Amino acid sequence: MRKSVVCLAAVASLLCAKASACDHPIVISNWKSCSVGPLSEDAENDWPAVPAWTKSPKITPYFDNEPRMLALHGLCNEKFQRVILCLPGWQEDDDKDTCEYLICSGFEAQH
Repeated sequence: MRKSVVCLAAVASLLCAKASACDHPIVISNWKSCSVGPLSEDAENDWPAVPAWTKSPKITPYFDNEPRMLALHGLCNEKFQRVILCLPGWQEDDDKDTCEYLICSGFEAQH
């Protein structure tokens, strides 16, 4: 019984530790493209194309641990170490008030 409680507490701790892009006020100037270098010829070696801090277990679930997808479609907030994906079609989202939509549209408006 004690092992299950400890295990459950560890899982809860991991879930609570996830770093949501929406847990800070949106400041568009804090968001930059996640692409910091060239992509490799094979997707296995794309980690150098994105910031090193994006390898954190708190961050990788937000882009399915796919650095190529992050480099091509991601925005990174280094200040708070957050990422967001602006995948093709994000403009068609019905809910224009989501933080994801606001970040993607704000970034696009500036560039």
